[in-house]
Amino acid sequence: MAAQHELDGFDMTPARLEREWVVTVDTPAGGVDPVMEALGREMPLNQGPYDNCLFVQECGFQRFRALDGSHAGAEGTVQQTPACQIVFSIPPDTALLRKAFDVIFSVHVNEEPTIRVEEVWGSRSKFLDDKDNPNRYWNRPDAERLHGAVVG
Repeated sequence: MAAQHELDGFDMTPARLEREWVVTVDTPAGGVDPVMEALGREMPLNQGPYDNCLFVQECGFQRFRALDGSHAGAEGTVQQTPACQIVFSIPPDTALLRKAFDVIFSVHVNEEPTIRVEEVWGSRSKFLDDKDNPNRYWNRPDAERLHGAVVG
C-alpha cells in the first residue's frame, strides 16, 4: 500500500479526491476499437456510478523503425501511421493492472504496445442537489448532442 498522501480523500464542497492509476495506451487509429471494446467488456472502468469510462485522444501519429528482433525484422525504413491514445483509470490495485495489461496485449495490433501508468488523484462528485442547475446537460436544449449517442 502506498504511503498516505495529503490528497488522499481531500474533501471539497462538490467533490473529493481519490488515488487512482491512469493508464494510457498508444495505438494506431485502426486499432482503437478492439482495445476499447475489450477493455469495456473485461474491466470495470468505473467512475462513481458509471462504468465503461474511458477517453480516446485522436489526431496524432506514431513513428517507428522495425529493428532486428521485431516481427517485421530490420526493415530499414521509418514508418508513420495515424494514431490515438486510449486513457482510462483504475483503482491502485496490481491485480487489476495485470488484468488490464493482459486484455490490452491480447487485442492490440502492435507487438510492442506502448502503455504508460501514472499515479494521480481523480475527483469523485458528491452529487450535490443541483438537478435544476441550468448547466447540467439534462436541462439544456442541446442535451442529446452533449450526452452522446448509444453505441452498444
